[in-house]
Amino acid sequence: MIPVEKALEIVLSRAEPLPAEEIEFTDAPGRLLREDVTADSDLPPFRRSAVDGFAVRASDTASVPAKLRLVGSVPAGTSPDFRVGPGEAASIMTGAPVPDGADAVEMVEQTRESPDGVVLLQSVATGENVSPQGSEVHRGEVVLRSGTRLDPAAVAVAATVGKTRLSVGKRPAVSVSATGDELVDPRETPGPGQIRNSNGFSLVAQLRSIGIDARFLGVAQDSETSLRGFIERGLESDVLLLSGGVSMGRYDLVEKVLQALGVEILVDAVALKPGKPLVFGVTDSGKLVFGLPGNPVSTMVTFELFVRTAISRLEGARDPMRENLQARLLGGLSSRGPRRAYLPGWLRAGEEGELVATPIPSKGSADVVAFSKANALLIVPAERDSLEAGETVSVHPLDSFLHKEDRWLAPKHPA
Repeated sequence: MIPVEKALEIVLSRAEPLPAEEIEFTDAPGRLLREDVTADSDLPPFRRSAVDGFAVRASDTASVPAKLRLVGSVPAGTSPDFRVGPGEAASIMTGAPVPDGADAVEMVEQTRESPDGVVLLQSVATGENVSPQGSEVHRGEVVLRSGTRLDPAAVAVAATVGKTRLSVGKRPAVSVSATGDELVDPRETPGPGQIRNSNGFSLVAQLRSIGIDARFLGVAQDSETSLRGFIERGLESDVLLLSGGVSMGRYDLVEKVLQALGVEILVDAVALKPGKPLVFGVTDSGKLVFGLPGNPVSTMVTFELFVRTAISRLEGARDPMRENLQARLLGGLSSRGPRRAYLPGWLRAGEEGELVATPIPSKGSADVVAFSKANALLIVPAERDSLEAGETVSVHPLDSFLHKEDRWLAPKHPA
């Protein structure tokens, strides 16, 4: 067995970034940017009013109430063709250019109308409610940096600077196959000794969650002939994911067939719980193959730690590994054996504002129901058999840490 970090190092050393491709900025969310994007002008491009109100000279508001004469109006989207002189004001909308001569804007709420102008009820300081030209970004400044995972805010930035085509990392083509004579389709009723196939569908779902529309090949039988056919088809893709058939049993044939097809096996066991019998290999052409363990939780955990990371590197990420968080443990954790354990837990903010983590009871690597209740993986170090309540625990957050709303699943545990 090799440590988790060593296995990750090996995987990333063979995951060469794919070429970049150009897409419409509207299709950017979830993609990895492969170029720096710069501003094509100052932002804002002119002195901009931050509120609806009146553009004035601050010195005219030293004594209030101050009655000023209206000399014009500046709606958003127009450019004023007049100046504001002493004792004068101009009505202005949020986002509109501040006219020359004015150096402040008074909010409309602090004014009242008068027959021939406006009365200011509160003094304003020079520059108040005015955004100077270039106060946000100067022309030529980088606004989106290469390596950024793009989100809706990045789309807004691209639109703001007129960058409607973006260079992003190409997403790899991925094929998925489950293995095992015992597997039947989820729509079928299992017979004696059979179980429904969940791994194939969980892997496809995990891939879709990171924007990969994977090809599901189906279920390979526990024979070299069947496995060979499925693997040959899968190797047409950039990445092949197999679940099951990677342990030491008589019918665990995946590694043997991969080697027969010329796949170089670089990892065949990791000091990880769940997920010890992880296989990773590469073809002569650089295609990646993952043989993931057959137990459902092991499959999902090894995908989270290794496959997700490798795909991110293929897209061009320089530092693709998700950063662990630290939390106060609300219940005890135990894991026997010299392997680092990633156990299901619920991560949230405690009453003191710090992160707290509650273990979710599980029957092991086949207990996918318990795993489905988790929004994080709680890590027990290899050198520890247990962690006690109150200790600090390292936590690998899952995507559901941010969006899981079914909080009734979370264990009820006092902070």
